Amino acid sequence: MLNRLLRPNVRALTPYDAETTMGGIRLDANENPFPWPAGVAEKIAGGVEFNRYPDGKAAALREALAARLGLSGAEVLVGNGSDELIQMVLQAFGGPAQALLIPTPTFSMYGVAASVTDTPLLEVPLAAGGQALDLDNMLRLCRENPVSVIIACNPNNPTGALFPPEDITRLLRESEALVMVDEAYGEFAGAGASMLPYIREYHNLLILKTFSKAFGMAALRLGYLCARAEAVALLDRVRPTFNVNAFSQKAGLAALEFSAVYEEQIAVLTAETEKLYLGLKALPGVKVWPTRANFVLFQPREAARWGEALRERGFAVRVFGNLPVLGPCLRVSAGTPAENEAFLRAAAEIQASAPAHEF
Repeated sequence: MLNRLLRPNVRALTPYDAETTMGGIRLDANENPFPWPAGVAEKIAGGVEFNRYPDGKAAALREALAARLGLSGAEVLVGNGSDELIQMVLQAFGGPAQALLIPTPTFSMYGVAASVTDTPLLEVPLAAGGQALDLDNMLRLCRENPVSVIIACNPNNPTGALFPPEDITRLLRESEALVMVDEAYGEFAGAGASMLPYIREYHNLLILKTFSKAFGMAALRLGYLCARAEAVALLDRVRPTFNVNAFSQKAGLAALEFSAVYEEQIAVLTAETEKLYLGLKALPGVKVWPTRANFVLFQPREAARWGEALRERGFAVRVFGNLPVLGPCLRVSAGTPAENEAFLRAAAEIQASAPAHEF
């Protein structure tokens, strides 16, 4: 009965299964494995009036972020995680008469948000073995279809590829769409990787960032979007009034005060990611993709067997059954140095026990 009353696009939608792994060594969700810097928890432990509504506009956090990024508060919008902001963009600029264009493989929540907002989804496979945007085909689809939004995850999840600014600016110049660059992993990509310097130059540029990855606040669901003030004001029309709770707002402010400590953690995780990359690349029969994020995508001959073998050894990694362009793969997040060393030992054991036909 109730199923019959559902909107058709929701009826066809399979809920996203964000499986939470408990116990073992968790290297499957691209999280920062380090504890918060000393002092962060103390700063947010008190002072929140839980019986009062939060600041609906998150003014203090927006201003603090703007000061950090060289923007104005009117150019920042805060959300209940990046997922909410993605859906808000499609609520405002998507819908049945306009399409979302994405390269694939990429973050699956873009497709989910398109389904929920009844926005047609157009996909263009990545070029160069998953390392580059197929700009010519993306722009061709923009000419042939009413594309209103393009999303590029940069560095890309799950490949780890970093698309150069000139590729993004070509999309900004040669399409009439909003181009949203999801920089969830931008802090790990190094200097010069962010599109933030281009905000004032392109009215159709949106940049999505998060506290979930480098700042280790995945449980608090805190993301933010940067764009010209006009775009932020339009998106604010579809924002739920009190979308970010007071505790998360205060946590974001505290995290910004300890940015120097987080930079040290980022440096360690960047080095550890390179260690994982080189360690997996040294294993015969394992293909590994270069990465500018805090994770490594790799492809043994029998990915499913590897996933099961790692689980048996207490390691949670992300197993992809059949990625577009790439096929079956596994993705491992950088953990602590001890966790990464244990993972590489386990990987070497699994590779050494592989059947002969895997080589």
